[in-house]
Amino acid sequence: MVPQWLVLQLKNRYPMLQYFTDRPFGVEIEFFGLDYLMTPVDEGIIKPYCIRSRSNDGRFLDDLAKDYNLNIGADASTWHFKDDTSIRGMGGAEFVSPVLRGIGGLVEVYSAFKFLCSIEKVNINRTCGFHVHHGVDRKRYGCRELKELVRIVYPMETYFYLLIPGDRNNSETCKPMELDVEKILKIPCDEMTNGVSFIKKLWYSKENRYDPEAARNPRYDKTRYHGLNLHSYWYRSTIEFRYHSAILKDISEAMQWIIFTQFLVEMSAGNIQVIDFYPAANKWLQTMYKIYLALGYKDRIRWVNMNVHPHNRC
Repeated sequence: MVPQWLVLQLKNRYPMLQYFTDRPFGVEIEFFGLDYLMTPVDEGIIKPYCIRSRSNDGRFLDDLAKDYNLNIGADASTWHFKDDTSIRGMGGAEFVSPVLRGIGGLVEVYSAFKFLCSIEKVNINRTCGFHVHHGVDRKRYGCRELKELVRIVYPMETYFYLLIPGDRNNSETCKPMELDVEKILKIPCDEMTNGVSFIKKLWYSKENRYDPEAARNPRYDKTRYHGLNLHSYWYRSTIEFRYHSAILKDISEAMQWIIFTQFLVEMSAGNIQVIDFYPAANKWLQTMYKIYLALGYKDRIRWVNMNVHPHNRC
């Protein structure tokens, strides 16, 4: 249970947090510098007892994790480490969250970053990324919602890449959309048409990097290498955002990106909330203003009369 004083403090720092829902989410934090051993039977998960890295003050990681109230394990129900051979640098890995919800989940992510920063030799480079998943119920989040998500995100992709540090639009792991967006937006979503199947067919196409050989194991399907990863919709029932470059110490940026991307999913599901306008809002809240104006939701922006405008708004 998150203390009320902390909730108020966070909402004061991140005004968009007032719109944050209990939609499940998860994160994957990529980095390098972890000293560990792997065996073929581990299936990519790094067992805690196979990690030799120590904290900056010399402690084992299970002891360090207690400082941050993190449950470190070896399966999806816990925070866990996974091997990542796509990362350049010795000890490439990712720190993966369990399913998280609400402000309590954000607090766990904050603690996870502080935990990683306390491990000796852990660092990030341009081959690392910060991936966020938002859960969807495929019985309720279907053709109309997927089309709306594409309609919201596609025109803004170039702007996203400009706001995110690093040359992410040229990275092989988070490319801009390569499928035929116009065809997706024209797909009918009536009861007589299985629109999701048409979207799926377009997603798993050669134009969108589909490789039948690689797809034998869904985890390694090459269509996932896009900033907006819809492969995850069919594989995990999540919408994954892979646009963002690696984050380690700029935890505030990570919090803002999680809140912002959830807001996009909520919008696509038809939840168009009234948002407050702050002239000195940070880049992600300003981006929301741009999206609202572009989509004709100007009447959903409420002007706030403030004498002082915080500079770290999201």
